[in-house]
Parts: sequence; structure tokens; C-alpha cells
Amino acid sequence: MDDIFYEKALYRILQGRLRLTLGDLVLFVYEPSPDLIEESFEIYDSSYKKAYFRGVYLKKELLEILVDNEIWAPSYDNHAKKTEEEIEDLKVDAFKSFYDSQKLRNIKMRIRSKERLLVDYRSKKHVLDHTSCEGVASFARSVWLISQTTFLKDGSHYDWSAHPISVVMEHYASEQISADTIRGIARRDPWRSMWAQSKKQSNLLGKPSSMFTKDQLSLCSYASMYDNVYENPESPDEQVIKDDDCLDGWFIAQRRKHEKDKKKKQIEGMISNPKIANSQEVFVVADNQKAANEIYGLNDPAARSTIQSRQRAINAADGEQISFTKFDDIRQDIAVESHKAAISKMKGGK
Repeated sequence: MDDIFYEKALYRILQGRLRLTLGDLVLFVYEPSPDLIEESFEIYDSSYKKAYFRGVYLKKELLEILVDNEIWAPSYDNHAKKTEEEIEDLKVDAFKSFYDSQKLRNIKMRIRSKERLLVDYRSKKHVLDHTSCEGVASFARSVWLISQTTFLKDGSHYDWSAHPISVVMEHYASEQISADTIRGIARRDPWRSMWAQSKKQSNLLGKPSSMFTKDQLSLCSYASMYDNVYENPESPDEQVIKDDDCLDGWFIAQRRKHEKDKKKKQIEGMISNPKIANSQEVFVVADNQKAANEIYGLNDPAARSTIQSRQRAINAADGEQISFTKFDDIRQDIAVESHKAAISKMKGGK
């Protein structure tokens, strides 16, 4: 996508409206004001009550129908969570492989594949949402908002004489600005220059933030995010910053490092008791596998090697009890101590 694409989207966000051309008719669909948004929830509540008393299903009731018809299962939520974690891992790999173009290309293909899988898991759960009380109420609210925010070029409300509201709603839905596009705007001029000047003059968009549209808020949020990236002493290269997957990977790697350091400090606090502070080994009980993996990751390479060696010995025992002194590292420690004792005895006899 070229700069014109991003600049066009930027000025649409700044104007807070979508320009629609339907034949000879030009319409402007404005983002709703806080007053309209507040009033729209009255439409939602009224429509919800009417649907409920007509016997329309609730979303939670529709989930049971999806399960009964094998369209969705609760396990899909676990699959979705696992897929999200896999996407995070791939983005970290993308960040680490940024300068290997072939490897990076393959990783990006896998990310897109996982993202499609994630959409599939989530969409199955919500495939009947539009038929629920909540769905009916949300649709009624959307219709009302569009009816209140669609104007002609002269500033008058459109009377829907030439086109039904469904046509405008369809165009409005298809013309939503994606998060990827807003990120692209946030790291480019002319927005970067506007953003820098607004911080000096404190008059961004000429209105308080409570009056910002959702896209304006999102744009400012991403702009702040990029500020934090550039100001970070461990900031990645400019080309990495321009790549959303790789920058996400950098964020994830930074977060995981912070979480690991935090967990390490917590563990150090747990073993600060003088009775165990100088122990060679301290065992920490984990509540689940994820916690066990985090604790395992706090060990240095030598300690992880010892753990792996002991696990191999346990597996080789095939379920039989194994003595602690049979572990290779313990046997080596015993041999070293015996050797030290022998040397000390020989020196003492001289």
C-alpha cells in the first residue's frame, strides 16, 4: 500500500466521517457523538426487551444449540487460546529472523495460516449471534445510529428516499479502517509531524479526548506506542519497527523477559529464608504445567541440563523407585567430595 492510501485514511479519521458516493448521490456518515452513543443504548435496551418477550433466544442459549448440533464445542476456546500462543511464538521467531528473508517469509505464511485458524475457531462460536436477543438489539442500535449520523452535502439529514438504510450500513461496515492501516498511519508522515506538534501545543484534533471517535483514539494510542518504542533504550531497528509482525514479536519478547525477571524476583523472595538461602538446590512446587514451565525457565543452562539428565534416569527406571544418589550429577558430587576428603587426609598426615 502506498502513502496515498494511508494519507486518505488519515484525513477520513481526522474528519470523523465516511464519504459515500452512490451514483449521483453523495452522503457523509459521521462517527456518533458521545450524546448519540449514550442515547443509542436506550434503543438497545428497548429492542432487547421486545426480543426477549417475543421468545428470542439469548446468546448463552444459542451456544447449547451449537454444541448439540456439533457446530461448536467448549474445547474450541482452548484451541483458540493455544493458537493465540502459537501466533505469539511465531511473531517472536519473526523478530529474531528479521534479517533472514527466506525464513521470515515462511514464518509470516505460518502466522497468516494460524490467524485464519483463530478466526475460524472464534467465528463458529458466534455464528448465530445475530439471531439472539443481544444480536437483535445490537442491530437495532446500529440502524438507529446510522439514521442519526447520515447527512447530505448541504448538512441536512438524509431522508432515505433514494436508497434504503441497509445499503449505507453495508458500505459503512465494509469501509471500516483496519488496525493494520491505523498502525501504518501512526508511524508515517504527515501524522507523525501532526502528533509531534500537538504535544507541544496541547490541542490535538481541537477537542478533548472524550470527544474523539474510536478511530481517533486508536490512532493516538498507536502513536503513543511508537513513541515508547523509539524512546526505549533497547529499541529495534527502524526496518523492524515498520514490520508489524516483527515489532509485535519484539513487544512479546520484551514482555516475556519482564515477566521472567518478575517471576525470578518472586522466587528469590520465596527462598530468602536463611535456612535455605545458600542451598545448592531449592524445589518450588507449581500449580499447573504453565507455572512449571515458567519455573523451569528460571534455571540457568547448567541447572536445566541437570534436570534433563535426572529425567532421563527416571524414565530409564521404567516406574521403579530410584535412589537420589543414583543420579549422575549426585554421583559426580559424591566423587568430588570423596576426592577432596582424600586429599585433605593426605595433607593432614604429612
